Amino acid sequence: MHSMRDSDSYAEPDCEAGIYTWCLEDDILYGDTALAALFGLDPAATLRGLSVTDYIARVHPDDQGKVAQLIREAVEDGRPYRAKYRVVNASGLIRPVMAFGRCFRDRTGIPVHYAGIVHSLDHLLS
Repeated sequence: MHSMRDSDSYAEPDCEAGIYTWCLEDDILYGDTALAALFGLDPAATLRGLSVTDYIARVHPDDQGKVAQLIREAVEDGRPYRAKYRVVNASGLIRPVMAFGRCFRDRTGIPVHYAGIVHSLDHLLS
């Protein structure tokens, strides 16, 4: 059995989907190491939580507006989010991804959490 400390250094395979949950009130998005690898972010920082703007900054500049708009619409109207876009990691590598997400509301209808997955399309396109 592995402790949480052991799992912090675990790296998912490159074809693994990145999983995240975003606390809207705090604007902190918690992701696994597969998500960190896809976006070229520090795995430990990703597990502890980063601002959603840290992720949007890694979306290809030509795709940022569309991605931000689709996320905003999903939060506002509760529809499922689905988007294909490109991410640019720290070394400049561009990777196509497909993302799926959904916003969850509290009992009064206020959006509180947003959860989803991001999957690399590299293996599907090669």
